[in-house]
Amino acid sequence: MTSTLLVPVLNEMRGLPKILGRLPPVEQVLIVDGGSTDGSLDYCRERGWEVVQQTGPGLRQAFLDAWPSVTGDVVITFSPDGNSDPGRIPALVDAMHHADMVIVSRYLNWARSDDDTPLTRAANWGLTRLINLAFGGHYTDALVMFRAYRREVPGRLGILDRRSPRWERTVGRYISWEPMLSIRAAKAGLRVAEIPGDEPPRIGHGRPGFLLPESRIQHFRCGWAFLRLIAEERWRSETR
Repeated sequence: MTSTLLVPVLNEMRGLPKILGRLPPVEQVLIVDGGSTDGSLDYCRERGWEVVQQTGPGLRQAFLDAWPSVTGDVVITFSPDGNSDPGRIPALVDAMHHADMVIVSRYLNWARSDDDTPLTRAANWGLTRLINLAFGGHYTDALVMFRAYRREVPGRLGILDRRSPRWERTVGRYISWEPMLSIRAAKAGLRVAEIPGDEPPRIGHGRPGFLLPESRIQHFRCGWAFLRLIAEERWRSETR
């Protein structure tokens, strides 16, 4: 199997050299840039990585824009701000020989998240539990970006379908497509596995606080978007 590392970037020069400089070999590194002005693009191009320009806000839009350029049999979504540990990529690729999707769980076995606060940990646990109860999943971490899946999976599950402009503004802008992948993979009975993996603290985007980490993520809007997505997917299940 060949692999594509799909990396969304927005002003990540503090983290890029420290994180992507430790990458194990992969066949394609695909950078999707949301409008960086700090030299991130020059850094990526100097290393020969393919770059796609994002056309709208949000991680979902970033992945939609990058998808036509993906060449790997397996896609690994990866955060360049320090949250994703490149040392887990070989184990992730190896696990994909027997699965349709593999998640690097922050809460499985020995793994821990250094980016969590009591509030975000409780929210991650609660939303993952809700997804398991509503859709028959068995996840310990249904939300995390760091995961791998076969290239055909997003199309097969309808993840690539364009939604209404209002949905994209209120839901798609604030959460990536990983929660929808988790939900629809469970509904479709795909082969899903998890491996443990620590989540280091973000580089250059603040540090964890008592309730919410200091970051550019809009946590309350993200939480509302998660709940709307879960409710919508549950309604779709009941009306079919």
